[in-house]
Amino acid sequence: MNWKEQLAGYAENEEIMQVYEEWGETAYLKEVIGVLNRYNPDWNKERELGSWAAEFILDLLEETEEEFDELGEEGRCARFAEMVEERYEDFRSGHQFARINNAAIQAEMAGEQEKGIRASVDARNEEIGFPVFV
Repeated sequence: MNWKEQLAGYAENEEIMQVYEEWGETAYLKEVIGVLNRYNPDWNKERELGSWAAEFILDLLEETEEEFDELGEEGRCARFAEMVEERYEDFRSGHQFARINNAAIQAEMAGEQEKGIRASVDARNEEIGFPVFV
């Protein structure tokens, strides 16, 4: 798959662009995505990390970048798995809080009732917020 062509549809999301432009040609991004897939296959949907996944992935890659050569593939994957285990739920909770808060603000501005907020949040749960092109 040519991720450079596919990425055009996500040009408005600078962090997704950054992930693929800086890391798309590396094994490291594939390793992180593999770890995330094993941890939670729905990590890139809005009900999980979704549109915030790019920030999460960048944090993992940038924090461990200096260790890459000395760790080797197995060591990197173990390190990524450890970091995901430690951070995923807190990061996910922050994303969900912000997402629900934003939906509430949008519903209030549109004059919708609580039912409108729930419907909006539920409708977006299955949306893919981070495209996997590797």
